[in-house]
Amino acid sequence: MRIRALVALVSVAAVLSGCGQDAPPGSNALPPPNLPAPTTPAPSSPAPSVGDSVELDTSPTIERIKQRRQLLVGVRVDAPQFVTRDPAGEYQGFDVEIARDLAKRIGLAPTQVQYRRLPSTLLLDAVASGNVDVLLGGTADSPQLAAVGPYVVTDSKRYVLIKSDDKKLAEQLQQMLDAAVADGSWQRAYDATLRPAGINARPH
Repeated sequence: MRIRALVALVSVAAVLSGCGQDAPPGSNALPPPNLPAPTTPAPSSPAPSVGDSVELDTSPTIERIKQRRQLLVGVRVDAPQFVTRDPAGEYQGFDVEIARDLAKRIGLAPTQVQYRRLPSTLLLDAVASGNVDVLLGGTADSPQLAAVGPYVVTDSKRYVLIKSDDKKLAEQLQQMLDAAVADGSWQRAYDATLRPAGINARPH
């Protein structure tokens, strides 16, 4: 009886010791659930405050001219002392020289100028509608238009006419006209055109 009891006790101890061991790898234990990887929220850009305005470094008109690679210039048909067109279709005159100088200062070649001869009845509409970038020899007789200059003074003052909503264009054109006087470009244009015609003129 003692031997049987001893055997029974040994068997019970063996069973109990096996129950306390950890399950080996690869056992039927369920793996932990797949958790989504932690995400870092993207930094949000600050919302613009109400009333903030963005001021362009350059004129939107000049940007369009550069993209188009052409300056559209309106010239008057009633001012032959300032601009003429020969039988071959070439434009000549003081206004043409000024237009070419402006084109160079914008970053174009002097040949990248397209002229549009305009009667007096179409001058203002051509500028206001954007059919020309600038009009040489105009006056701002409408709130839609602004006059820059004058770029030449004879018996009257002649201005560069543009749309009034592009203030940067006005500033940059004025700087270009001032630079043309300072570096002698205006004088060379005058000496090649108006002076031989006997027309006395000054820059402003």
